[in-house]
Amino acid sequence: MASPIHKILVIDSDSEIISAITTALKGEEFSVISSRNSREAIKIAETELPQLVLVDLLMPELDGIDICIELRHKPELSNTLIVFYSERNEDYSQIAAFNAGADDYIIKPVKPRVLVSRLKALLKRYTTLQVEVEKTKTTGLTIDRERYLILKDGDEIVLPRKEFEILSLLYTSPRKVFTRKEISELIWGYEIFSNNRTIDVHIRKLREKLGDKYIKTIKGIGYSLEV
Repeated sequence: MASPIHKILVIDSDSEIISAITTALKGEEFSVISSRNSREAIKIAETELPQLVLVDLLMPELDGIDICIELRHKPELSNTLIVFYSERNEDYSQIAAFNAGADDYIIKPVKPRVLVSRLKALLKRYTTLQVEVEKTKTTGLTIDRERYLILKDGDEIVLPRKEFEILSLLYTSPRKVFTRKEISELIWGYEIFSNNRTIDVHIRKLREKLGDKYIKTIKGIGYSLEV
């Protein structure tokens, strides 16, 4: 049997859920570590440096949002994917998760095989992005693919992984309109339905950092990069 490809940290207060997820992931030859305690989980993440963290939103002591925020403040975990796995399906819960730095939000219940497929799609982009962007300079904006940052008027701006991937995708064809379907399939690996605010949240956060002039919204269709 091949050695594990990726290391995944599962954080959930329910031991039965941890057991079910661990079984499903190990069946796909992943390396799985787990914790039922929020603060312990953060320490484990610092030590083990997993490629992906799967965390329940509703955790005792520190909830999933707090855990995500703490992990996102640790430089050694800047490229770690963080996925929420929760029964809460309200828009505000999902928006809060993405604002905290989540890469995806999966609503319980979900079949183990579907969960594994979703995580595989994300991890595929962890190792090999489908969109390769050369280090290229434009007026006022430089995208540095090697260091995962951008230069805006000479100032370095470090972006979370999904924001960087979206900007990189838009940059492959300036002024080309990328549909929401194209963005979701190229970045997430599956189509994000129109009532899901994931893409909107990431675009809004990009505009907050870059300014409004770079990303143009084509209502009902998608987005383009104006350079």
